[in-house]
Amino acid sequence: MCIDNVLVITTWSPIHLRDELKKLYWKADKPAFGGMAFWEDTLRYLYLPRLRNRNVLEQAIIKGAGSRDFFGTAYGQQEGKLDGFKFGDANVQLDDTLLLIEPDAAEAYEKTNPPGPTPPGPVPLPPGDGPVPPGDGPPGPTPPGTAPTPQPHAFHGNVDINASTAKMRLVQVAEEIIAVLATDPAADVKITLEIQAGFPSGASDQTKRAVMENAKILGFKNADWE
Repeated sequence: MCIDNVLVITTWSPIHLRDELKKLYWKADKPAFGGMAFWEDTLRYLYLPRLRNRNVLEQAIIKGAGSRDFFGTAYGQQEGKLDGFKFGDANVQLDDTLLLIEPDAAEAYEKTNPPGPTPPGPVPLPPGDGPVPPGDGPPGPTPPGTAPTPQPHAFHGNVDINASTAKMRLVQVAEEIIAVLATDPAADVKITLEIQAGFPSGASDQTKRAVMENAKILGFKNADWE
């Protein structure tokens, strides 16, 4: 009944998200607002739309981010610089660092902070000229009496990631480590993400509810509070 009467929203347009941000959050001296902060406000204040779950907001953000009409995005701000700034790019994800930027402010920032030029790629050489990249040529003969170097059969790695920059760092790990490992079609690559969060004063009911709901949607095998 609530869904039928539009009390609980299952699909939301980025136009409505932009309008809410413009009406309540974007200010002349503060043209950016946190995506997760907005989600938490929808759980707290009755005058904001009641979204069915966080995924509804995330889909509205992704749709809106792909256009230059609604908002720009970034993953944090330091000394006037926006980390991971994008405008008109739908490759975004809702997390604690995501900022939604008023479109005029995003356009102004883009003009004063243009992306750097893409470095030119290597000039191809004619066959037989220049060094052969590793793995592109047949291995040379093993000198007599020398045993071949044994090849490793497994890789294990772990890294500590700061929560405030987790989005950017996880993308880097995916592109620079996981993607490289997966280039071998015979490789069996398995990834397990472990999250530990401590709350000295105790976690709020709102945080617990949101985390458990999102963990269920994302298919977490284990998600427990203690």
